[in-house]
Amino acid sequence: MKSILIVTSFLLYVLNITAFGQLDKIKSYEELDRVARKYFETGKVDSAIIVVEYARKKFPDHDEDATSKLNFLCGRTSISKSMENWEYGLKKRYFMGLQGVKNDSLINNPEFIRLAKLDKLIEDSLNNASHVKYEVCLPENYSKEKQYPVLFVFHGDGWNIEISKRTWTSKMMKEKFITVYMQSYIYLTYNTFQWKLNDEKTNKEFKEIFEQILNKYPINKSQVIFTSMSSGGNISIYFAFNNFVPVYGMVLTCPVVPDVSDNSVSDFVANNKKMAIITGENDWAINDQKNLISKIGKKGGNNKITIKPGMGHEIPNDYSTLLDQYLNWMLE
Repeated sequence: MKSILIVTSFLLYVLNITAFGQLDKIKSYEELDRVARKYFETGKVDSAIIVVEYARKKFPDHDEDATSKLNFLCGRTSISKSMENWEYGLKKRYFMGLQGVKNDSLINNPEFIRLAKLDKLIEDSLNNASHVKYEVCLPENYSKEKQYPVLFVFHGDGWNIEISKRTWTSKMMKEKFITVYMQSYIYLTYNTFQWKLNDEKTNKEFKEIFEQILNKYPINKSQVIFTSMSSGGNISIYFAFNNFVPVYGMVLTCPVVPDVSDNSVSDFVANNKKMAIITGENDWAINDQKNLISKIGKKGGNNKITIKPGMGHEIPNDYSTLLDQYLNWMLE
């Protein structure tokens, strides 16, 4: 039995070496990225790191993206590999997100403290220069002579507009809605973002964007709807229940629920607003989601919830179908 295990291990080693020997035949960074992702998805993190390191050297135009991916991968192997990558990235003035690193062994590490201070300076510089962004998608056969419902899309943490555009797409959206994809200005990684509550800049710039959209496009102001994922739900609920802007309804996926007062719920219900939640039975935030739906229901409000069996804090496979069902309900 021992000899069989040794032979098997040797064969796997040879296959792995052979696979890496083929990397020079790959002609694009994107293809190498896919190879690395497959290694990661099968639990071969060290192999994924080797591929990304090779990709970084072979395609220097993608240096920052590769360094960001190594930041993610190395954090799952060893502190020393992470430290090497942080040092490399920070020398190039890349944002590495070290404020979010939670590791007890690094709390008093002088080198990590030094790197974290450098990273915070880069982060502050990026956020100071950044602004809340948006992109408008008009429906098919759009006409300025017709009024449309408007759908504001708020991404989850670690997302951006491009990810949102791939996620939020449905028949109803394409045919009936003016869709506004929002993107926070607060960096999470070099090209992904996060929302934060009670942030003065976010509040100011979103309100300005909201007014611009309502003034520029033929919007039915009684049909302003928010849709979101995770922390996007957090800020959506905050805006809606605090009457920050006039919102009619929300279709929220796995929302992180902020504190909502009983008075805010009463106002929400009194104004005949609607809320729908799509979540998973294993979502870590499900209890707060159920509590909010229950509060609205007890006051006679319009609310619905879909709890997907076996699903966690994620987008369901049939998301477009569910989204259309709830958007149709919003417009009834």
